[in-house]
Amino acid sequence: MLYFTIYTYIIIMKFFLINHKLKCLILLSVVFWNITFSQQKKDTSSQSNSKKLQVIPYVSYDRTFEFMFGAVPMVMYNVDKDDTISPASLSGLMGIYTTNKTWFTAFFSKLYLEEDQWRILFGAGFGNMNSQFLASAGSNHFTDIQTGADFLKLEVKRKIFSEVYFGGSYIYTKFDNEYKFDTPIEEEVTLNGLGLGLLWDKRNDVYYPNKGIKSTLNYLNYPTFLGNESQSNEINFELNKFLAMRSDKDVLALRMYTVFGLGDVPFNNLAVMGGRGSDLRGYTQGEYRGKQMLAVQGEYRYNFPNNMGLVGFAGLGSIFQSNITQNDGVLLPSVGVGYRYMAFPENKMNVGLDFAAGKDDWGIYFRIGESF
Repeated sequence: MLYFTIYTYIIIMKFFLINHKLKCLILLSVVFWNITFSQQKKDTSSQSNSKKLQVIPYVSYDRTFEFMFGAVPMVMYNVDKDDTISPASLSGLMGIYTTNKTWFTAFFSKLYLEEDQWRILFGAGFGNMNSQFLASAGSNHFTDIQTGADFLKLEVKRKIFSEVYFGGSYIYTKFDNEYKFDTPIEEEVTLNGLGLGLLWDKRNDVYYPNKGIKSTLNYLNYPTFLGNESQSNEINFELNKFLAMRSDKDVLALRMYTVFGLGDVPFNNLAVMGGRGSDLRGYTQGEYRGKQMLAVQGEYRYNFPNNMGLVGFAGLGSIFQSNITQNDGVLLPSVGVGYRYMAFPENKMNVGLDFAAGKDDWGIYFRIGESF
């Protein structure tokens, strides 16, 4: 069944490249959910086989997209009711609209299969984003950019020995950029990336760990033979450490993340401080971007007894080989607080909001799960 699933992904990826985007996304969601749910053995008396559906309202704000509104229906489920080792899988849809007229929709799924021997991550979507970037030094030199974007990502990892997974990935992105200079410049960028990745996962829970370590090392190549205009590469590494606090009620989480871009890295693939969601929060204007990035942070997760909690976090990072020379190596602090609500108590799955401040910047972040 697993090989049929992967083969179906390949067919979907090819089909997704046509222009009927909404039809593709609907078909993608229906087929993928049917594949995953068809693996469940029918047993209505089994609680472990039950699917848990939540519709989460999405509300957020940052200085680029302004107010963001939407909905995120999500379902957590056990792919095989007899599999007591694999964590619950997660699938969902996301539809977002913002007051600066940005919009996007996406389907995502994270699968744990065959007693956690296989881990599959899948996402696809499209949208239109109105954002900005710093074209020259100084806070008054932001240039607006409108980007129509399609994306698809598939990542498959197999356990090769205890706690260690190895696998590959495919990423497709298509950008239609319009730079709002005095004389607008339009460009179309299509990127196809192939990757290899290692995962060391020694956490005691994938959704809300309070003990253990998670570390990943990924290599992503954008070769010209796949249709990329120029060759580029990306290497990223993360290390997360989790410590139980207050008699196992709370968690102290520590993180280090770094990314290295090599070769002729396209503008849309540059590392952006704050652009990856968790590294670092508090940067929303796209001011700090470059080929390399390094960020470290810590977060304390305080839990009340009623499925609610608070977080406090702080971090420090920097960008290197920036498109703005003056930004190279500048220390960028981040500090913030957040609220958590356990939407799926059986699986310790939180949603919440974070308020974060950076250097001359800030933002409010909606979270599905923890930041790392």
